[in-house]
Amino acid sequence: MKIVVTAGSKSADIDVFACAVAYAELLRLEGHEGIAVVEGSFTSSATPSLVALTSAYETGYSPDGSEEFVLVDISDPEHVAKFVDQKRIREVYDHRPGYEAHWEESLGSDARIELVGACGTLIWEEFKKRGKADQISTSSAELLVGSIVSNTLAFNSPQTTDRDRDAFSELKKMAKLPEDWIASYFTEQEKELLEHFKEYVFADTKVFSSKWGKFAIGQIEMWNASTILDTHKSEIDAVMSEFREIPWIVNIVNISKGFNYVYSKSEKGRAIIEEQIGLDFKGSDMAQTPELLMRKYLMKTLI
Repeated sequence: MKIVVTAGSKSADIDVFACAVAYAELLRLEGHEGIAVVEGSFTSSATPSLVALTSAYETGYSPDGSEEFVLVDISDPEHVAKFVDQKRIREVYDHRPGYEAHWEESLGSDARIELVGACGTLIWEEFKKRGKADQISTSSAELLVGSIVSNTLAFNSPQTTDRDRDAFSELKKMAKLPEDWIASYFTEQEKELLEHFKEYVFADTKVFSSKWGKFAIGQIEMWNASTILDTHKSEIDAVMSEFREIPWIVNIVNISKGFNYVYSKSEKGRAIIEEQIGLDFKGSDMAQTPELLMRKYLMKTLI
């Protein structure tokens, strides 16, 4: 059977890329024609060295009507890649709750929407459940390690679970990674982000349907983000001006310091965040969180 593994249409972070490539590999190990399709541009979390690990994916796909589809790292039907025939979706894997009811009737237990730190954790668990753990390629193992490290903020995110830690420990051995791999990964990500700053901020801004209508959240992840607003505020403003008609914020993740900056020139965006998240902007355009928060948590609260 031809099975296409894909996600959304706007941009792909390392979780999307890793899950699509690895799950398509699992399907091929089971005798299917598994095809990974990654649409849109990559975010900075999909670093050049990780993307270069494999060519086993497509960036565009024209369906012929014979294929079925698997969604990874996405469950919002509004943002699924446009080429996907949603009547032919056979499985959904996501680590952001909120759309379980939508998939329950058509997929039942084949909609695996579970609150873990990374969708990569769910995909690795499938390799183990289906007896293929010892056949995973080194490249897919390394990609899944990247997805877990990125999405758990190096295990500092409150959304991190023991399942993520176990998956990382097992996959790291399969990928044969050095002890300093995490630091090397974030160093490369930060370098790539700063070299193509506006491009990556735009690619990593998600627009979704909230209780107040459309809402935009940009995300910038840095090992040390303490000076980013001093050095790149004008570029952030230029990117986010594209979303000025709707409430918006930029979630700036300061990984090594264990908190976020939340920045916005949108008065309505700030008011909603103050009311729903409990942050205090103190009359300014920037607030600070008491702990690390990923965008998926903010989106879950606002949906």
